[in-house]
Amino acid sequence: MIYRSSNAEGYAHFGGDVMSGAHSTRGVLLSSNTISPVSDNANENLVLRGKGTGGVLFNASTSVFGGINRGESTIAVVALPASGLIRSTLTVPGLGVNDMLVVHRSTVMSTAIGLLDWTSTAANEATLSFLNNQASTQSIAANTTFKWFYIKST
Repeated sequence: MIYRSSNAEGYAHFGGDVMSGAHSTRGVLLSSNTISPVSDNANENLVLRGKGTGGVLFNASTSVFGGINRGESTIAVVALPASGLIRSTLTVPGLGVNDMLVVHRSTVMSTAIGLLDWTSTAANEATLSFLNNQASTQSIAANTTFKWFYIKST
């Protein structure tokens, strides 16, 4: 390799892999341009985290990446008045007010009902806005499932 460190604080160059945690049941392996978890377990997650309340930055990011989560939740029956807009809440564990949220309805609802937008309004809660463009009252079936995905702001 042509590149060599010239850091004034000092540096070390290794010709092979570097592994931490050899005395434990899990660790991290630095190999060429790959970081991998190593473990006595058949499967192991790789966890990246900042120190204290610090997050993780990727490449040329200008914002801290605080983590991601995904799952699904159900919503109770919602009656929508004719040609009306209604907001309902959906429980999303771990969601924060400034987190970026994506919601997808897994269960087919009436084509008369539109999911307009969603936002995080309180910890562990999202507000969904529904529109009924019909001239009669419509309702969302009991236990309609919504899949969600969010990115933590910090």
